[in-house]
Amino acid sequence: MAHTHLFEIGFKPGVTDPVGQGLKNDIAHLGLGKVKQVASAQLYKVLGTLSAEDKGRITGELLCDPILNESRDKALARNEKSMVLDVWYKAGVTDVAGDSVRKGIEDLGIRGVKDVRTGMRYHLQGVTRRETAEKIALALLVNPLVHDLTINAD
Repeated sequence: MAHTHLFEIGFKPGVTDPVGQGLKNDIAHLGLGKVKQVASAQLYKVLGTLSAEDKGRITGELLCDPILNESRDKALARNEKSMVLDVWYKAGVTDVAGDSVRKGIEDLGIRGVKDVRTGMRYHLQGVTRRETAEKIALALLVNPLVHDLTINAD
C-alpha cells in the first residue's frame, strides 16, 4: 500500500538562506508586517512504498547538498512564535520539478514511487497573526489559481 512521505530540506544552521532573506527583505520593503527572520525549505511529497533505507538514499543522494542542506524531521527550534506557510502546486497543475525528482528516484534504482509533488515551506519568525501571514502569502508567494496554501502556528 502506497503512503505519502514528506521530505523537508532546509539550509543548515549558519548557512545563508537566500530565499528566506529575500522574502524578509520583500516583506519589509512592502510594509506587510514585522518579521524577525524567514527560513525557507523545499518540500517533497513522495507517494509510494519506501523503506527507511530508501528515504535515507533519496535525502542523501538526491535532495540534499551535504554542504548546504539538511533534512528536517522536526520543527525548527524557535525562541518565539512564528507562522509556517506551506505552498504547493494544486492537483492537476504540472509540477516539472516533481517529475524530475520522481525520475531521479527511479535512477537511484528505487521502485514503487507513483508521484512526487513539490512545494515550499516558509517559517515567518515573529509573525503571530494568521491574517498577517495570509497577506504576505497572497502578496508574494501564492497565485490562488496555481497554488494551495496552508498556514499553521509554530
